Amino acid sequence: MMQTDTHADDVAALREMAREFTEGFNSGDVERLMRFYGSSYVDVNLRQPVQSHEERRDYYAWVIRRGLGRIQVHPDEIQVHGNFAFVRGRIVLSRQDAGGLASSIAELRYLEIARKGPDGWKGFWGMDGPVQEYVPSLLPGDVANGRHPA
Repeated sequence: MMQTDTHADDVAALREMAREFTEGFNSGDVERLMRFYGSSYVDVNLRQPVQSHEERRDYYAWVIRRGLGRIQVHPDEIQVHGNFAFVRGRIVLSRQDAGGLASSIAELRYLEIARKGPDGWKGFWGMDGPVQEYVPSLLPGDVANGRHPA
């Protein structure tokens, strides 16, 4: 009897979730995004972080209407622990000028926690933020005072 590698199947499903999220966002299809959310979601970045499914839908409709650009979601690490998964990755946000050329690119890091239920994996908690530069050999004021890392 052939056994399936559930862990590998789960990782593949979570990667597909990121791919579908990217396609849904870039095409403006809010319903496509919402397939990956359960009845509530905690978005740590929002002042009112706990959202119902409807509130999350309204949030994404608002984000897409703002025309923030196109995204690419890259899950860099996926850890599956039973019915829970931790997905750490990058979101690359690119904006284009009127000529279709990239006018700005921003990179965010994200952490998503998903739960597996009867209808598959659903995100229920997440956060993202801009990538920060960190050079451990520099102290505050070093660059301003002309000192550079060795």
